[in-house]
Amino acid sequence: MALLNIEKNLVGVDQGFDELILPLLDSTGFSVAYFQILNDHNTGKLVVDDLVELRRWSTGLLNIQGRTINEVDGTVHIIGKHEAYANIPMQLTTRAPNTQGIPKWCRNYLVAPTGRRFVALDIGSAEPRALAGVADDEKLRMAISEGLYESVGNSLLEHTGIVIPRKLVKVLLLGFLYGQSAQGVGNTLSEMKLTNELTREVFLALHSLFPKSTSLLSQVSKMQVAFLQGRPSMIDVSDKRPNQRRSYLASSIIAALVKRWATRLIELNPEIWVHEIPRDALWLSIPEAETDETVLNQGILALKQAINDCKFQFPIDEHIMTIKRLGGQV
Repeated sequence: MALLNIEKNLVGVDQGFDELILPLLDSTGFSVAYFQILNDHNTGKLVVDDLVELRRWSTGLLNIQGRTINEVDGTVHIIGKHEAYANIPMQLTTRAPNTQGIPKWCRNYLVAPTGRRFVALDIGSAEPRALAGVADDEKLRMAISEGLYESVGNSLLEHTGIVIPRKLVKVLLLGFLYGQSAQGVGNTLSEMKLTNELTREVFLALHSLFPKSTSLLSQVSKMQVAFLQGRPSMIDVSDKRPNQRRSYLASSIIAALVKRWATRLIELNPEIWVHEIPRDALWLSIPEAETDETVLNQGILALKQAINDCKFQFPIDEHIMTIKRLGGQV
């Protein structure tokens, strides 16, 4: 009965999202300056190493579902078909291309609606924060507040004597979260050309850094039901692999939190339009006169409200959120 009540409460939390955000996502979409991409490439202003990727985007934009071509300003307008509950963690997915699938070089060609500009709000270390909260892991919480990847890198150096680049530390930590094997760690660190013995040392050191989180993830990987949004559900996952089961722990929390965050944000400021939700971020357009600082502060306030609404333990600190500008003058 308790589980039924929990699921009923979560439906209520999502109701505002279904009414306010999904219609917005399925109507505003985003635009890409298609002809400008081709012109810049042909004149040498845009150099893309992967020509296959360029051809895929330059031709694919004209054929994808939900697109509208504006021949006057040379843009392709894309509208994603969104589904909020397409998988076990109840993440938001799209059946048409979304912003998360746009290569970084192409993001400079995003065109915001007239009088507006694109920005992205990103939650820093979202999944480790979710894990720290649900596992009540003070060591992980402290590492996040100190700067997660730097802290983990220093700890691994202390335990193994090996200096690991920050970009690889980030991959290792996400691998730890999702059940990466010792062989997987070796693949991640392949460019460092470590021996199998040293790779094994890194693997063991990584699992020893946060005992509470390691223990909970191990328990979840053996459960026959999905561990969703901080507690066991009634969804049978006996046919899933152990690493899939443990992946639901954090991803289900982030999925629920981000949906509520989007709703709270536009309740705070109706002039904000949500165009896409790539996992732990919001891609927005805002009035040109709106400052980044104002939107960032509103984003943080809305996230705090969403955490309270969902009743999650989710650590907040000065690194919680960043704002980035998207799109360029084309």
